[in-house]
Amino acid sequence: MKKNIKYNKTEIENEALISVDQGRITDVLGRFILDRSEDISHSAFVTNGNSELRQSLADEAVMRVCDKFLDYYKPNGSAANLIISMIYSTMTNKIVSLKWRDVYGSRIKGNVMVYEDGEIKKKLIRYVKDDYNSQKL
Repeated sequence: MKKNIKYNKTEIENEALISVDQGRITDVLGRFILDRSEDISHSAFVTNGNSELRQSLADEAVMRVCDKFLDYYKPNGSAANLIISMIYSTMTNKIVSLKWRDVYGSRIKGNVMVYEDGEIKKKLIRYVKDDYNSQKL
């Protein structure tokens, strides 16, 4: 049975060591991060064909890994494992944040105090965006 090998762990480890020495991520390691982000966003998360959400997941993961990888990486650790776990956690956090924000980061829900049945209650409601409110006033 042939294994589906997408990357060489030792090569990624060597690129990580070079990146630490340079103080920036190498092109090869950056390409690995981008490829894994795209693979994971296409295979691990159900987006119901929403390519914009899929791209947003990959973009956010790439930005976070590129920003934080050098801080978290320990020499002779598993760079590939660290990168993949950072991608998964970033994408999971993005999906969870969609309860409160849209794909672009704008708030779509908030707590509002309402008066119901003689009591003041706190409810979570979805915002209705209307860019033309000032025209009606």
